[in-house]
Amino acid sequence: MGWYRALLLWLLACLVPGSALAQSLPIPSLDDLISPALRREAVLALGTLTAHRPYQPATPLGTQLGLDTMLEVTLVKLSGGLLDELEAAGLGASLPLTTLPMAKLHTHKGINSRMDLGVSYIGFLKYAVYGVDAKWAFLVPDEGPTWALRLCYTQTELDYIRIKAWSPQLLVSRKLNFADAYMGVEYTTYTGRIQGSQTQDVPPIGPVTVSVDFKGIRAASYSTFLGLGLRIPGVGIKIALEGAYSFVKAHSLGLQLGTSW
Repeated sequence: MGWYRALLLWLLACLVPGSALAQSLPIPSLDDLISPALRREAVLALGTLTAHRPYQPATPLGTQLGLDTMLEVTLVKLSGGLLDELEAAGLGASLPLTTLPMAKLHTHKGINSRMDLGVSYIGFLKYAVYGVDAKWAFLVPDEGPTWALRLCYTQTELDYIRIKAWSPQLLVSRKLNFADAYMGVEYTTYTGRIQGSQTQDVPPIGPVTVSVDFKGIRAASYSTFLGLGLRIPGVGIKIALEGAYSFVKAHSLGLQLGTSW
């Protein structure tokens, strides 16, 4: 996740609009380099990276304990739009990786025979990602697939960037004795803000502080995903695998490992 901070630090350190340095050198403004399209693509890419992914099928957990505690590890590809915008701004070569990892802790609990609630979290210093989801299984036949609606919310706080994301999803799954295969579609909206300042020593002027505050950055994406949950009978161990195809080319692949009772 350090690439975005390196990008912002570079911009904040090098661009000094309104100062004597900016007047004497041909340095574009922050609005020129961090264009509205680049802001939107940055929020979309980071929002996709940190998105709350339940890794749960349509099948409800139930109330006979019905508790999952899992560790998620997911690889997420940076969206194609972000790479295009960085290339247009002359910054594409500064990205060492185009696929980034994300890890989180998850807990999901069955509330009744049709509804589950889940939370996820990861935090370190100035980085914190919170996620919640609520799922309602509206069709649970004795035979055949189970259908459910799920709403996910993610709040991302990454130093200079704040992102909120909402993701309604439609799920279908087919439960077996030890496995639960599922698929789903989702539409996600992101609202972001880039706010911060950086002080840099610029000879011969001395320390110069540059600030940015871009509000109301909005983006959206569509994706479809496939997953498989495997339980070891009598042991309480669960493994979930999930891959997502994103229509903004921010594809993901990952797994969860933990306990299920």
